[in-house]
Amino acid sequence: MGRNTGDRIKNFCVFALPGIFMFFVVVIIPFIYGFYLTFTDWDGVASTKNIVWFSNYAELFKDAEFWSSMWLTLKYVVCSVVLVNLVAFLFAYMLTSGLKGQNFFRTGFFTPNLIGGVVLGFIWQFVFSRILVNVGEATGWGIFSTSWLSDPTKAFWALVVVTVWQLSGYMMLIYVAGFTGMSTDVLEAASIDGATGLRE
Repeated sequence: MGRNTGDRIKNFCVFALPGIFMFFVVVIIPFIYGFYLTFTDWDGVASTKNIVWFSNYAELFKDAEFWSSMWLTLKYVVCSVVLVNLVAFLFAYMLTSGLKGQNFFRTGFFTPNLIGGVVLGFIWQFVFSRILVNVGEATGWGIFSTSWLSDPTKAFWALVVVTVWQLSGYMMLIYVAGFTGMSTDVLEAASIDGATGLRE
């Protein structure tokens, strides 16, 4: 028993302890320190930090710009989460229904998730500032007549579009795993009981 305990401690120190240490150094300690700074009057430059307790939060909650930003963030989160999951679910359903070349399409839909942020930004900046504007000029569609990045409302939806485009492939793989992991016995039993695609 003692030897097993010693081996477990040794394995923990070798494999888990370095990761835990780095997690605390890189994530936990900076988070705690940043939270502490919210209770001070530090401006990011001065060498002194005076404790002001909750006065920063009181000023924040009275700021109209803060609530406007919170509402915009909440709207972005709701729209992005709903659309990402909806698009991913439809892709997964389509790619598990016996479509020819479905492995190729799975790879294609997942590829945007592998593109780095800088490259992603340049690609979509070109799309929103050049391609869609030219489409708007050629077709007369007012929605594309100006760059989406120059209008606050369009810029919001541009951000949602990019988020959905990038994350749908990753979520699609999770839904695909769920679809393919379901036992055929369950599906056969459901069909015998009269279940259809729209009725259970």
